[in-house]
Amino acid sequence: MQTVIPIYYAGFEVGSGFSGLKLIPADGLTLAHDLVTLPSFLADGDTSTLLSGSDPEAKLVDVLQREDYVVTFQGQTYFLGQLLEHGTHCTNAFSDERRYWSEHAQILLLCLACILIPERCFELRLVTALPVSLYDRTRRQQVRQSLSQYYRFTFNGRAREVRVTCGYVAMEGQGTLIHYGGESNFQAVIDVGERTTDLVVANGQRLLTRSCKGEQLGVAQLVEDLQQLGQRYRRKLPIEKAHALLVAYAHHKPYPRISMGTGSIPEDEITDIIQGSIQRIARPLSSFVVGAWNVEGAPAGTQFKTIYLGGGGSYYFEDVVRQALPDCHIVTVPDPEHANICGYAELAASLEEDRWEVR
Repeated sequence: MQTVIPIYYAGFEVGSGFSGLKLIPADGLTLAHDLVTLPSFLADGDTSTLLSGSDPEAKLVDVLQREDYVVTFQGQTYFLGQLLEHGTHCTNAFSDERRYWSEHAQILLLCLACILIPERCFELRLVTALPVSLYDRTRRQQVRQSLSQYYRFTFNGRAREVRVTCGYVAMEGQGTLIHYGGESNFQAVIDVGERTTDLVVANGQRLLTRSCKGEQLGVAQLVEDLQQLGQRYRRKLPIEKAHALLVAYAHHKPYPRISMGTGSIPEDEITDIIQGSIQRIARPLSSFVVGAWNVEGAPAGTQFKTIYLGGGGSYYFEDVVRQALPDCHIVTVPDPEHANICGYAELAASLEEDRWEVR
């Protein structure tokens, strides 16, 4: 009897801060969880360090805690999630454009998929993306060829086998257009991510690539300023804790406590740092958007029926964008940090069947 391998359509995004995966089961069944994000950091790992203080008969799965992830692939072991501090050479490879198609992206993809999918063997039919600044034919082919493989590896000590086929490489921000945009009319997306802001322009769902622009502006500047605040108090502030502070600020909730000796970093200082960072980035961000979409005889951006604002940075820069484009119809999408991967997954599910043939 032939075993039927479950198939999942997937949207995958490799961010410099966080990576994410959204799944749509091909059989129509509902997953307990169909979307997950993870810090985009890998560390070289040695499982013997995790087992050294445990029972001699213990296996790896016995010592792992919640959000501990171990991937072993082609003889190399990687720590992810809460295990990063137990590894060495921790990196998010943000300065290397190859991270979108290198082993860095492969390991993140396999880990995210195994967090969501319980089966030992499965198939992913994938759509992912590149920033506007890297979006060309050569790099898109590199992404497709690199990610499209049959992977044999272990996840948290258990063998897994996954066939991945990358059917399309989108432009960052295009997922928001797919998920929320219309089928007609001149429309655009402002996608404010961790390190880049991408401007995507389309006639309906057809990209007008010459009008799409990218710039090195994003949430990372806010994160770095918060980390510098931590250093003033002789505290190392990991990226996930900096993001926790930013999320609390954006949603008007109490800040997580950042201890220092017998006290904690004052909340008013955290607020001042965040607001100062936003103001510092406001001018270059406004100049970039207005300059890219300036038209003769009309206010910038008014050539579009709708401009969709997405990406995790929209929580912090919505007012900046609205002030820069006061005459435009701007829609801030719900759950903007997940809009792209949801759109990529929808596109993956809609592609014609021959796109998934292994070549």
